[in-house]
Amino acid sequence: MFLRLSLAIGLVAAATLGASAQSATESWRLGGLKMPESVIFDTANNRLIVTNMVTFGPDGGADGYLSIVSPDGKLVTEQWTTGLTDPKGMAIVGDSLFVADSNGLVEIKLSDGSIVTTHALEGAMFPNDVTSDGADVYVSDLMGSAIYKLAGGTVEKWLADEKLATPNGLFIDGKTLIVGSMGTGMKPDFTFDSKGGLQAVDLATKAITPLTGAMEVALTDGVARLGDSLVFDDNPAGTILSYADDKVTTLTTLAPGAADLWVEGKVVYVPLTQTGELVALTVE
Repeated sequence: MFLRLSLAIGLVAAATLGASAQSATESWRLGGLKMPESVIFDTANNRLIVTNMVTFGPDGGADGYLSIVSPDGKLVTEQWTTGLTDPKGMAIVGDSLFVADSNGLVEIKLSDGSIVTTHALEGAMFPNDVTSDGADVYVSDLMGSAIYKLAGGTVEKWLADEKLATPNGLFIDGKTLIVGSMGTGMKPDFTFDSKGGLQAVDLATKAITPLTGAMEVALTDGVARLGDSLVFDDNPAGTILSYADDKVTTLTTLAPGAADLWVEGKVVYVPLTQTGELVALTVE
């Protein structure tokens, strides 16, 4: 998702995680995207897939699409899959790409980008991010404070709880679902009474546990793992954060609209909805 705030570009910062220091260096930046919200690395085909919302909201119609980008930041195919509304988070399972859209969870063939079907998410108010354990697919409903699950072709509202605090980013971490929460008291302009952060949901019991030191720190959009740390962002501030040893530190500040990021190796890929860019950060 995105927040329309003024542009503010910061400098790369060093951060301390436990006994080791991490620094983020911008490797490349690709412009010309249309409100990019999410990025995923398609390992089997050695490429990045980016969702473009284009015109956010129902007034835009089905003008959203997916783009293909090379690992070195070159635009390969601008409109690979078209006919989407507001495509956001993604997950890959086998030969299929699953994309959260306004009207449900869209299943797409990785081989050619064609749409297979759309799985209805009954009652979902704002389908946002997607993650998978390799078999089942989980989708966050930001405004519904819920998480949906697709398993064996059947969709269920898997968890609904206000404790999720406006769930946005999702990431499967072993037997735990890491939830990036935006916060509480959301206003119509996407501002909040209090910031969110990171929470853990036990996949077996559905118990929700805030991660120590990682709540009330960010309006979290994307979250992923980088070695011993979790990397996440604060959407309106444009900061890229790292969490380890119960501490949150700042890797860098980019621009407002830092959305659903992806980590591949030592590289953090960050879509910036407000500037229409995809940034690759190498973290050492």
